[in-house]
Amino acid sequence: MAVKTIVGRLGGVPEVRAAGGKHVASFSVAETKRRFNRETNQWEDEFTIWHDVESWQAADVLGQLQKGTLVIVEGEERDASYENREGQRVRKIVIRARTVGTVVRDAPAQQPSGWSGSDNGAPF
Repeated sequence: MAVKTIVGRLGGVPEVRAAGGKHVASFSVAETKRRFNRETNQWEDEFTIWHDVESWQAADVLGQLQKGTLVIVEGEERDASYENREGQRVRKIVIRARTVGTVVRDAPAQQPSGWSGSDNGAPF
């Protein structure tokens, strides 16, 4: 199984449901790939990839997040299949999250005291 890390925005409020005596949160994440245009000296969006994610950890907390929240997800890619309304078998890849966190990026540019790192202005 391939481990994957993505950073993107929630496509909607995570759906929380009971399964096997536990709660699981299902949600989609839009990951926009960007590139730096040296001619305009600007970051530009190239394309967006949608990921389906399920998380068995802290599902109730994830259910409180809002559409558009910037998140980072680390987990394993797994094959999933289901039957659609037309009765056809559909296969897709789902990330089973080990870790999900929110990302603080749009805050004012103030560094905490003792901060020595640099983000070089690179967006996620």
